[in-house]
Amino acid sequence: MMYRGIVVSLFAACTLAACLIPEKFTAKVEFQPDASYDYQFDGTASNPLGLMELKQRGSLSPQTESALKNEGDRMPKERDVRSARYLGNARYDMSIAGHRKPGEELRLIDILSVVRASDGTITVSSPELKDKDRQELAKLGIKVDGTLEIKLPSGAQIISQNAQSTPSLFGMVGGYTWKIGTPDQRPLMRFKLGK
Repeated sequence: MMYRGIVVSLFAACTLAACLIPEKFTAKVEFQPDASYDYQFDGTASNPLGLMELKQRGSLSPQTESALKNEGDRMPKERDVRSARYLGNARYDMSIAGHRKPGEELRLIDILSVVRASDGTITVSSPELKDKDRQELAKLGIKVDGTLEIKLPSGAQIISQNAQSTPSLFGMVGGYTWKIGTPDQRPLMRFKLGK
């Protein structure tokens, strides 16, 4: 009984950015020469607190189910959330898209961040998971099947990247792409734009 109260309280404290784990998705970020960028995420994401309850109890309590549905109803009021629909079993179908000005940071659920350093270096990455986090995610049985694509304008200076595929025809066709199959895969790219 106490566990259920704790979980419901935690749901109330969760924010979109901190409490969802992407599962099946496509995500794209396209940078402009001035370092502004557009981004998009379409897919499903799960609430790890709900998954913990499912794992422990075998089903969600009516209170938890209601809290998750209410959170799904509130999500479209968050910045850039185009749609969110609660699917049941602690999972949501979501579409998020937006535009950021040069230097404006982004934290997109738990899949992606964009940060610009004072020297103009832009880092696009997913969070680095600690061993404990990996173990907890494995216990929850989260299956990840996603694709991330980053497109850069011509003339971008790549400092480092770990993409599985890169643009072709001298950088004119396609983008840097990652196929993400586990929560601990970590896309990472550093670059500079402009002069």
